[in-house]
Amino acid sequence: MKKTRFFAALCLAAALACGMMLAACSSGPDPEEVISQDIATQFDPIKNLDQAAVDELAQDAESGADLSDFGIDGAEYIKAMLGGFDYSIVSVNVAEDGQSATAIVNVTCKSFNAANDRANEISEEFAASDEITDMSMDDLNKKIGEILMQAMNETEPSTVECEFQYNLVDGAWTMSDSAESEIYNAFFS
Repeated sequence: MKKTRFFAALCLAAALACGMMLAACSSGPDPEEVISQDIATQFDPIKNLDQAAVDELAQDAESGADLSDFGIDGAEYIKAMLGGFDYSIVSVNVAEDGQSATAIVNVTCKSFNAANDRANEISEEFAASDEITDMSMDDLNKKIGEILMQAMNETEPSTVECEFQYNLVDGAWTMSDSAESEIYNAFFS
C-alpha cells in the first residue's frame, strides 16, 4: 500500500512539474496575436474614422497643402479619402529564429492616382464649359476644391496586399520603417 501511495505521489509530482514547465514555456504572449493586435491598434482608428485620428491626419494634410485656399475642410477631405477603408490580416508568419515576422495584410483604400485621374476628367469637362470665363480667382479656387472633393468621393476603394515586417526588439514586436512605404504604395496604387 505504501508503494502505491508513493507511486501516486510521484506521478502527481511529475505531472505538476510538467505542467509548470509547459506553463513557463507558453507564458509569453503568442507573437502572432501581439502583431495582429498591433496592426489593429494602428488601423482600427482609421477604419472607424476615429475623430482623433481624423483630426491628426487633417492637420497633417493641411500643413502639407493649403486646402483652405480651395475651400476644402481638412477633416472632410480625410473622411472622403478614408471612405471605404478596411483591412484584413491574411497571415502572420514568425521566422524560425523567433526574431522577425512578416504580416500579410489586405488594405482596402482609395487610390490617390485614381482620384487624380477622376479630378482630371471633371476638370476637362469644366474647362470645356463657359462657366470658367466669368469666374474670379477665388471662385476658380473654390471650384477646384469642389472638383477635388467630388473626385475623392467618387473614387472607389481597391484592395492591395501589403507586407509589414516586424522585429523583436528588447522583447517587444516592432513594425519596421518599411511599413510607411507599404501604406504609401497602397494609397498610390
